[in-house]
Amino acid sequence: SMADTNSLLTRTMLVSLSISMYRARKRDKRITKETAARYGTVEKAGNYNKSLFPVEDGNSYQLIDQAASNAYTHFRAQTLPWLDDGTRILTAANYLHLMEIIRQDRAAFESAVAEFKTDLPELVKKAEAILGPKMFHAEDYLQPHQVDARFGFSIKVFPLPVAEDFRIPAGQLISQEEINQIKEQNTRDLYDAFKEAIRDTYRRLHDHVSNLHRALSSGGVVKQATIKNLRDLCEVLPRLNPTNDEGLTEMLRKINEQLTCHDAEDLGKKHKKFRKQVAKEAERIQSDLAAFMGR
Repeated sequence: SMADTNSLLTRTMLVSLSISMYRARKRDKRITKETAARYGTVEKAGNYNKSLFPVEDGNSYQLIDQAASNAYTHFRAQTLPWLDDGTRILTAANYLHLMEIIRQDRAAFESAVAEFKTDLPELVKKAEAILGPKMFHAEDYLQPHQVDARFGFSIKVFPLPVAEDFRIPAGQLISQEEINQIKEQNTRDLYDAFKEAIRDTYRRLHDHVSNLHRALSSGGVVKQATIKNLRDLCEVLPRLNPTNDEGLTEMLRKINEQLTCHDAEDLGKKHKKFRKQVAKEAERIQSDLAAFMGR
């Protein structure tokens, strides 16, 4: 109904994160050609891409890459899927939380870019020593003054597309009836997207509970990280429930009461009986989650 649609619109928005990077890889035409000749094949059979900074690990270029990767991971964890183009659903309840995380991520990204800019001449010198005269070409490299233009970090927030905003004057080309059909289809698509988004929350819980169940039933060590990841998920998901899905609320309550309340130590190998009991609970929750996913 329209009332439901309106409440969804006030509780959610769309968000996209885009990070642009200078890619420090280059196709080496000469080596591609030589390799093809050596193996008696055509150049199209493969490319030789060289890393422009094959220097020690932990260099400032890698730090930028790491910062970007962390930002994307956080962005996905704090939002729900929308379309395949990287746009995601952000709930009003999680808006401030995401923005604070992304602010820190952007700061880490920008400081890594600044460090890379300072280090660049030194990195190029090291690369020259490692790649040697046949593979090193000075023109492959950025100059420090070109660095800022090649890196970017931005987050955009915009409203959900709503059927009511679909304004095409009815006339010879499109009848009012067709416009109404388009609006109805839009509303259905909106609900399907939210159903899929909520299903995604069950899927995430299912993955994490399965990890815990596997660790418990294999007789191996239960890592503190396994518990922490499940706790973190249970902390964010109540803010990512725009349709107030009761099943999700109920599953989170069960997981908090029966699984995440235990520490990895409580689930150590010497507590065989207790482990067995928690494993049973995890298995039960796992199958409840699977049922919700199939709904």
